Amino acid sequence: MKTRMLSPFEKTCLRWVSLGRTLAEIALLEGKSVGEIEHCLKRALVSLDVTSIWEALDKTGLSRSG
Repeated sequence: MKTRMLSPFEKTCLRWVSLGRTLAEIALLEGKSVGEIEHCLKRALVSLDVTSIWEALDKTGLSRSG
């Protein structure tokens, strides 16, 4: 499978997750629906060839908030 680069919005959503934001908070902040945020994050997982958000954060070098 050929991987693709993350879109700017996918990077933004992953960054919000790394800061501890919930899907609902990200949707509110970005003016999108929760479904759109879920879809964006699923696309990011496929693009990065990982199975979890935590793996995606590790692979992109984004730190998780404590």
